[in-house]
Amino acid sequence: MEKTKKRIITLAKILDVICNIASVFIIVFITFMVLFMIGSVFSKEVLDSTLETMNEVEFLKNAVEDAVEDMSDLAKAEIYTFVYILYFLVWLLLLRFMRGLIRTMKEGSTPFTIEASKKLKFAAYVSLMLVFLDPLIALVMFLVFRLFSALFEYGAYLQDKADRTSRIQEEMIVSFAEITENKSSQTGNHVKRVSEYSKILAKQMGLSEDECEKIRLASTMHDIGKLLISAQILEKPARLTDEEFAEIKKHSGYGGELLESVEGDIMELARIIALDHHERPDGRGYPDGKTGDEISLEGRIVAVADVYDALTSRRSYKDAWDPHIAYDEIIKNAGTQFDKDVVEAFKASYGEIEKTRQSYSDASKLTFKHNKKLEEKKIEAEEK
Repeated sequence: MEKTKKRIITLAKILDVICNIASVFIIVFITFMVLFMIGSVFSKEVLDSTLETMNEVEFLKNAVEDAVEDMSDLAKAEIYTFVYILYFLVWLLLLRFMRGLIRTMKEGSTPFTIEASKKLKFAAYVSLMLVFLDPLIALVMFLVFRLFSALFEYGAYLQDKADRTSRIQEEMIVSFAEITENKSSQTGNHVKRVSEYSKILAKQMGLSEDECEKIRLASTMHDIGKLLISAQILEKPARLTDEEFAEIKKHSGYGGELLESVEGDIMELARIIALDHHERPDGRGYPDGKTGDEISLEGRIVAVADVYDALTSRRSYKDAWDPHIAYDEIIKNAGTQFDKDVVEAFKASYGEIEKTRQSYSDASKLTFKHNKKLEEKKIEAEEK
């Protein structure tokens, strides 16, 4: 769907240029015709030239032949020219509607809208004004505009279905993320921070706004596989044994399996991130030991976001690292544990990442929950 949108927007840009050129041409042509009308009054040469030109235009002769049969040459020239100007004014009006539609396609979040369909219907009825001058062209234009109106209406219907599917995906992702976060009392706002860091890094790397938002949403499910890991291991207040760490490492594969059969672009991206966010460029990651470009870009982005937040957050088995020490650790491991380009993006956007970390600190979450409970108690007291 995204590729189709991009192609339509590219086509709309080309059509916009063509419409602009055609509009300029018609305006210039109408200006010349008006000058001919004025000139034919004062100059016999212009009058003869106008009549000669108009007599060669078949649709003009058919449209006004009977009406001007007994008129003077001057009157004939004036009427012919007026009809010609009217003909091109209708085309100019149609072009204006087309340009408005094209701008809607270029600037809107989607090119397919009911509003665009209505504009095309209106343009179809405007094209019927040409029926008195050239019935064949009028009929063809009417049918073409009505056909595109129906296509845009159907496109709007499909887009609405896609939007509803996307909203359902987002609701599912938020629900899964909350379940994952609540599985462990230690993680606090970890999921939220990682998703925001990932979006910042993606934006710094030049990804589109739409791609950044998808990464933000999908990355909230990077640890979904931990739902299948024992709470005793997740909550262990001491360093994990080799066996326990081996079990923890399975959560990436579990995440991929949980999301494998779920349809939707964001869910597919979430599956890729779940599988790849512990892979390393040097091949020492898990679950598959991928190297370099074998690891998805999204997975490489979330890897940096995830580790930085894990280092700067308190766990039962460790204290939170100083942000500057955690920063140095990320930089030190560029090219081995982390992708070099992602680390460069991390360095460039570190100030924004730190502001986000402070905004979504676990303390702020606890404070929010505390304030919410106080507010609930206050409401209960007022009700009593």
